[in-house]
Amino acid sequence: MRNRRKGLGYSMIQMWKDKIREKGGKKHLIFWTVYWGITLAVILGHGPLLLGAEGWEQLPYRLGFAGLLILWGVLVWICERMWVKNVSRREKKRIRIWHFLILFADAIYLFWVMEFVNNNQLAEMKFGYMALNVLGIFIIALIFLFWFNSFRRALMANTILFTSLSVAFYYVYSFRGEPLQLIDFFSFGTAMDVAGTYDWSFPRPMAVIVPLSLSLIALILHLPDRYLARKKPGKIAIRLGVGAFMVFGYFFYLNVNWNGNLGIVTNLWMPISTYREYGNTVGFFCVAKYMRLTPPADYSLEKTEEIAEGVDTSENPNEGKVKPVNIIAIMSESWADYRMVGDLRTNEEVMPFYDSMKENTIKGHTLVCIRGGGTAKTEYEFLTGNSVKRFPSMVPYVSYFTHDQYSLVTTLEAQGYNSVAMHPNKGSNWKRTSAYRFLNFDTFYTIDDFDEDDEKVRDYISDQANFEKIIDVVESKENSEDPLFLFNVTMQNHGGYTEENYQGEIQVEGYNNRASNQYLSIIHESDKALEYLIHYFEDYPEPTLIVMFGDHYPTLPDSFTEYISGSEYDDLTLDEQEMYYATPFFIWANYDIPEEEGVLTSTNYLGTMMLEQTGLEMAPYNYYLQDLQETIPALNHLGYMDPEGKFHAWEDADEKTREAEWEYECLQYNNLAEKGRRLDWFFTVDAGEDS
Repeated sequence: MRNRRKGLGYSMIQMWKDKIREKGGKKHLIFWTVYWGITLAVILGHGPLLLGAEGWEQLPYRLGFAGLLILWGVLVWICERMWVKNVSRREKKRIRIWHFLILFADAIYLFWVMEFVNNNQLAEMKFGYMALNVLGIFIIALIFLFWFNSFRRALMANTILFTSLSVAFYYVYSFRGEPLQLIDFFSFGTAMDVAGTYDWSFPRPMAVIVPLSLSLIALILHLPDRYLARKKPGKIAIRLGVGAFMVFGYFFYLNVNWNGNLGIVTNLWMPISTYREYGNTVGFFCVAKYMRLTPPADYSLEKTEEIAEGVDTSENPNEGKVKPVNIIAIMSESWADYRMVGDLRTNEEVMPFYDSMKENTIKGHTLVCIRGGGTAKTEYEFLTGNSVKRFPSMVPYVSYFTHDQYSLVTTLEAQGYNSVAMHPNKGSNWKRTSAYRFLNFDTFYTIDDFDEDDEKVRDYISDQANFEKIIDVVESKENSEDPLFLFNVTMQNHGGYTEENYQGEIQVEGYNNRASNQYLSIIHESDKALEYLIHYFEDYPEPTLIVMFGDHYPTLPDSFTEYISGSEYDDLTLDEQEMYYATPFFIWANYDIPEEEGVLTSTNYLGTMMLEQTGLEMAPYNYYLQDLQETIPALNHLGYMDPEGKFHAWEDADEKTREAEWEYECLQYNNLAEKGRRLDWFFTVDAGEDS
């Protein structure tokens, strides 16, 4: 045998050469050469971050970096020594107690990986919650062990899983200001579609855990394996057992108040606070538990029907008003007004045309339930009249759309309108292709329907090109008098405001930051496109109504908002915090409508407000929303505004408001979830009422 020792003079190098000649040796050489090259590249590329030094000129840094390279070389030698000695990998040896201890030690390490990168409050976490996170990671490792029947595979799978999650948690929070949640895995395609626009640079914690985990995975791959069962019947038995455990665990997880019994308060309004107080692993599972759509307390179909029947629809407030031929609704991506947040001063006006709109215009700000991301939630509120405040961590399009939904689309289609949706990006984003089908849109224009040479701002279709497409659709109608409802979601202002090749016009006075200047500059571009759109339809022969609103504030550096507001977000009053969720809106028509400025509403009311400026019929649900707006003029997940214009947290609501909130939630639940038991008559306009 070539690998048999030939005395003490037989060198490790010769043994290694002999192993290369054996079956699989060349593949091993190629794979590990690439793998160790990657780990070395990470270390070399992020040495200053790893050691916290500023440059090569410092002797401690040079010595530390040399020591780091030596440690890397020792690890390579240990791993390759283990491979050369060919440690009984193919023998079916059973697992021992100390293998479980290794899995547990790895769980401790992975807990540290999750928190070191993502939790700046780790030092304040109670030991019991630390132990709970470790236990959760260890249980997942045991599931891998029993399913794979392999110690090495289980150890490797768990290490890769939680290291990857740690990296994902960091970047998701950095990009949008919200932590990674279970729902994000259902909208992975949406995230990947815009991933290239963000800053993917390594922070120091990432530069530490990535090479550490790469090295640990290499060591695991060189370990001898151990098994729970050697024969097929035993393998089947343990897999059946772990399958039964997972079914039981799923039932326990969803139906037992384990988190409450452990003293965990799940903050669905601000999930990041749950992640940081109780740990990222525990926080993730606590928030995910509430992904299911559950009815409000004491909900019943009978009570909901009673609420619906109590709505007065005897008088049509829209009677005698103009019926627009074209209704154009635009949700402008990341359209925000930072003057609501603080004292924003720039070298020139950011939205001069929007500010100048007065004639036949209703405008102000609308409260939304999201910041930094989650576009489809605001979209859902506008189209349906429902609020996402009950499930702020969920996206109805992705989580709850399993059957046809009533909305502005069905209300207008019942009165002869053709309905068109438009979004200059992929139709799969937020599952819009299927969501728009459930909402009953006739046509959906996506990025595939735009021309390759259409103008772009950064890498996105510009608002100018987008609005030109809207005009083209209106002009392309077979008959100019055919009623059209067009709902458009723009893309130009999407997050990732670090494009080096983009030179904007707007600069913040006294504060120099590329992201904030770039964001305000592209909003300035949007304002120019808006001016083009309004001027086009001013003298259009057919009555046309346009409503436009922002979906959320963007993710910009905290230092920017602190600069203009003079305070950190957590130190603000509720009234001040609400302004971080107040995006601009307007309703404009090329015919006479009442003029109003300074309106503060919320997006769930905006569709009804739009219908009020037409001579069209409204569904009973719209009448209900009109009445609700008298009691609760504006609302979101943080709280609500009372008729006197004062804000209150939901937990501080008076009895009348609590009753109104509960009734609203019952109707929303019936509208969204009650397939087969939905009060269809309440959410629709009878086609026979078309006039």
